[in-house]
Amino acid sequence: MIQIKTRVLNFMPFNVIWFAGRPSTWNCILNYYKQSNYCGPVTGYRRESFFTKIIDINTEIPTFVAAFDRDTVYEIRRALKDGVITSVETNLAYFIEFYNLFAQTKQLAKLNSTIYKYGSRIIITKATYNDEDIVMHAYLIDDGLKRVRLLHSASLFRTEKDTRAKAIAGRANRLLHFNDMCLFKQQGYQAYDLGGYAIGTKDETLLKINQFKDSFGGKLVQESDYLPVTAKVHAFFNRIFKA
Repeated sequence: MIQIKTRVLNFMPFNVIWFAGRPSTWNCILNYYKQSNYCGPVTGYRRESFFTKIIDINTEIPTFVAAFDRDTVYEIRRALKDGVITSVETNLAYFIEFYNLFAQTKQLAKLNSTIYKYGSRIIITKATYNDEDIVMHAYLIDDGLKRVRLLHSASLFRTEKDTRAKAIAGRANRLLHFNDMCLFKQQGYQAYDLGGYAIGTKDETLLKINQFKDSFGGKLVQESDYLPVTAKVHAFFNRIFKA
């Protein structure tokens, strides 16, 4: 379980609690549970189902790679031939800048200072091509549960034509996921959480994201987000933490 303290509406303190069991009804107005493994109703909260794909990396590497589809395996190999390399990035401010530039191109919400509250529980990785960082991932790590959860993924490419850039970035993204799995496996983590899955969606963009996640295999898991029933607080949580 991971817990951080922050503020809602600039004055009200609240806790964001990840990967917990059944939420506590005590101080329910001040607690927001993300991806709880409990799936029943709890007084004081509104429960929302949260689905995600989880890959078991507590196996031999060839075992979880065997669940990748053919195209994904090919793209990973092609990225290596392209000369894409991956590494860990330690500068969180640089990641935020990178992500926010990406967010502008996709009309997504920008990251704010809340991410700093996670401290050492955030791990950043990146893929580099021709000395340019083109894909970055931010993970939330839970040492107790041996679980890593993809929080944010972003890609930028400034030096190639669009079609070639998208192809290279797509291959680099797959390679980065694979190398991240291997990295976290080496560090003793067991569950690689791809960060959400849009069940029943008809949105073409979300369907493509689902297909991308499906290409790595894994197990579809249902968890729960528990939001305070207070209307203003509920709306705030939905705006800043919806994933």
